[in-house]
Amino acid sequence: MKSTKKLTIKNLSPQQNKIRFKIPAKTKKILLNSLSVFLILTTLILTLSFFFVYVPGKKLYAHINLAKTEANYLKQALQEKDLNLIKQSLGNLKNHQKNIETGYQKLALLKSLPYVKNYYHDGQLLIDITKNGLETGDIVVTAIEPYQDFLGLKGSATDSAKTTEDRINFLTESVEGLLPHFDTIEEKIAKIDQSLTQIDAGRYPADFRGLAIQSTILQAKEMVSQIHQLVKDGKPLLSQTAWLLGKDSPRKYFLLFQNDAELRPTGGFWTAYGILQVDNGKITPLVSEDIYTLDARFRSTIPAPRPIKEYHINVPYWNLRDMNTSPDFPTSVATFMSHYKTIVKNADEIDAVVAIDTKVLVDLVTVLGRIGVPGFGNFSSEPDKRCDGCPQIIYQLEWIAGRPRNYIETNRKGFLAPLMHSILSNAMGSEKEKLTPLIQGLLQNVYQKHLLFYFTDADIQKAAVAANIAGSIKTTDSNTDYFHLNDANMSSAKTNLFLKQKIKHQIISKDGQVEHKVVVTYTNPSKASNCNLEKGDLCLNAPKYRNWFRFYLPLGSELIKMTGSEIEPVQYEELGKQVFEGFYGDKYPLYAESSTKTSIQYTSSINPGSDYTLLLQKQPGTKVIPYQLIVNGQEHSTFDWATDKTIKLAL
Repeated sequence: MKSTKKLTIKNLSPQQNKIRFKIPAKTKKILLNSLSVFLILTTLILTLSFFFVYVPGKKLYAHINLAKTEANYLKQALQEKDLNLIKQSLGNLKNHQKNIETGYQKLALLKSLPYVKNYYHDGQLLIDITKNGLETGDIVVTAIEPYQDFLGLKGSATDSAKTTEDRINFLTESVEGLLPHFDTIEEKIAKIDQSLTQIDAGRYPADFRGLAIQSTILQAKEMVSQIHQLVKDGKPLLSQTAWLLGKDSPRKYFLLFQNDAELRPTGGFWTAYGILQVDNGKITPLVSEDIYTLDARFRSTIPAPRPIKEYHINVPYWNLRDMNTSPDFPTSVATFMSHYKTIVKNADEIDAVVAIDTKVLVDLVTVLGRIGVPGFGNFSSEPDKRCDGCPQIIYQLEWIAGRPRNYIETNRKGFLAPLMHSILSNAMGSEKEKLTPLIQGLLQNVYQKHLLFYFTDADIQKAAVAANIAGSIKTTDSNTDYFHLNDANMSSAKTNLFLKQKIKHQIISKDGQVEHKVVVTYTNPSKASNCNLEKGDLCLNAPKYRNWFRFYLPLGSELIKMTGSEIEPVQYEELGKQVFEGFYGDKYPLYAESSTKTSIQYTSSINPGSDYTLLLQKQPGTKVIPYQLIVNGQEHSTFDWATDKTIKLAL
């Protein structure tokens, strides 16, 4: 068979090749014209970009750098509490903001370009946020300027107070003078919050040249949202300042001492109580008693609820001192007061219940110095080696309340009202330089839930819950994830005085679900006390620690695994949450000078999303807890968990 040779280009003759690749003149003209148009357009785009993007962008960048420098000056002025410098920096920043806004408008060409237009829009939102932020700053400065001396700011002094009555009047006027500005401030912050909501953090990289862009946007959203909520919810309560100070009529406050050295669900063991009357700012102690004295009058025959019966030691009946089994402070106090009214006349005259723990006392005494209380001795915040360096006031109170005696002593814990009266009297009579740190200390204790409030007036109580000062378990919407750890010392002396905790929280987003794994480490670094009461020793640190713990999560959350509990997990719904309960201490206690761990792994009922929100709600009375958050295998943040915290993530 005759073979055939495949024709290839290299087999063609030069003439054939010439014919093969000859381009028609008409085609050449089209190509040359197209190329010319392309070159002209490219030149035009580059020229326009130079004049309308590069040049304005360069000037804009310079204005931004000047603003950043001035922002650092403002930060320094705030740290120095210099009102004049703050006003000056705010004025300079407003000028820089105007220059930035003008320069940014010259980049308007970008808002018509695909893909880029989204980022241009975000930039415009940031400019609006800055403008509203600076205007808010001006309003705040104007509002507080008349009270700068009272607030501890540098500037022209104002004669804020001479007598105790003057101090009360000035305090009331200061708060009431700020109230008219709250509506405007809330309006501005609402605009900032709304603008931040429109910025999609998922559109930005997690890291760009060492800058954590995505997390910075989410943290800004988180912070502004919290400030907005605080301003919006705080106004109704602040408007009641005159009422709280008894300006129109005397108020009766039921003080409840929560001993956080013996942690319970609402913040501590209810060990003592007192009643103070506040009449136009004047404080008078009316009652101060040991909680056991009150229980002796109550003579409970109410069967102990399941947790008390199962985890406490030899407590068959439900005593007043154990009625804070609910982690929701209003629920526990309402239960307590309903029984208190059955044994105490004029109980209906109580206007509010105020719970305090040892940190409040320590912080107040730290500012005021040594305090003397008739019949109980002197108290200070100096370290006491008898309790591994705990403040002297804590050891002294524990000694008064719990030292072994060879005689019967009634009302041995009736120190609360006299102590608070001495502290408040010293506070109101102290030099004005101490007033600001005292207020700051009290606000911090409210913020960190060492000071809780319950009001018998329904409207004021509603305002207290909204302001997050009532120790209530928060109701969250269907888009917010939730986590609350609640521990309770079940008859292990005052071990929480020494106990330390840390938490490692892993969040994994997969298959359209959010899985959590939380590991809680409990450490008791101190030696056990000699709890042989016959020898007269004070039993503070129990050799074995017994803990009833509960995880409160969104309804519908499903348990995968729990470890560290010597009982099978108890599951139920309470306070609108899914609860997983455990206990350790009988078979596997936490020994002194050792550590133990509990963990929970579960699937949340809240779905992942680009604006996923997690609320971490802190238990009242607890110390600051080191918290490590890991998201999808990467460390997101480490922080000190001192108060409720909202975290926003892009999952």
